[in-house]
Amino acid sequence: MALIEWNDSLKLGVAVVDRQHERLVGIINRLHEATIEGRGTDVVGEILDELIIYTATHFRMEEKYFAEFEYADADEHKREHDALIEKVNSFANDFEKALRSSRSDIAKELLQFLQIWWRYHMMETDSKFVALFKEKGLAK
Repeated sequence: MALIEWNDSLKLGVAVVDRQHERLVGIINRLHEATIEGRGTDVVGEILDELIIYTATHFRMEEKYFAEFEYADADEHKREHDALIEKVNSFANDFEKALRSSRSDIAKELLQFLQIWWRYHMMETDSKFVALFKEKGLAK
């Protein structure tokens, strides 16, 4: 069972952003499935690494458009990005240093955080740049 069910209600209407959001949701869901199925800390660690790398890729893309389109809330938005990267890296460090028996708890805590963050950042904060991105031709 997916932690976050991807559907049309999650789309912002900006194709490049929606594709990347869908991929991020997929990574989060794979992390969730691996954690609840107890597939091993190595698998969870690999998925966590993928999440970190792809999140940074996604944020760079958004921030490139913020600069190009002179998005008024770019600094505030970037601070949210930086805070997430710091938080997820902290979880990853804790996960790596933890005993194998504790890693599942850390992964579950991360998933709870990501579910809340997704709802807030992706659906609230990101929705603020949609009109500008569409105006600049990114809807397709």
